Amino acid sequence: MILKEADPKDSQLTALETYLAAPGVPEATRQQIERELKILRAGIKGERESAYDIDFYSGASKNRIVIHDLRIEHNGRVAQIDHLILNRLLEVYVLETKHFSEGVSINEQGEFSIWFAGKPRGIPSPLEQNERHIAVLQDVFKTLEMPTRLGFRLQQRPRATRPQAPAS
Repeated sequence: MILKEADPKDSQLTALETYLAAPGVPEATRQQIERELKILRAGIKGERESAYDIDFYSGASKNRIVIHDLRIEHNGRVAQIDHLILNRLLEVYVLETKHFSEGVSINEQGEFSIWFAGKPRGIPSPLEQNERHIAVLQDVFKTLEMPTRLGFRLQQRPRATRPQAPAS
């Protein structure tokens, strides 16, 4: 069952496009806006494609709940979760979506870089980002009265799916 669809990003796109079309925008600012628009569009595309696949396999299920684009604020911390899937046993899957139009690389130290205009640019680790989301979600679950099954209180264990390294 799909509980929440992704929030529209039209207002963000419109604002950036409006700034870009304004007269007298310095060239450096114009390039930055164009870069932000490209990144935003790629992100929207990636989230939309991921949501389609998730909804295709889990959306009609009576055993799973799907929540897209969930923002949680708890004890001064924020988690912006792209996709959350919960099943009847309260297994919780937290998925972070990324879409890089020119590719991504990860070095031996685990540092991420995206390629933009043929050049690498360092980015924060999406894996660490997802771990922070899970930590916030775990703290929220600690405050909730969880249901019981067969007399046992269900325990939730939010988890992330980790990408696998390609076989050599």
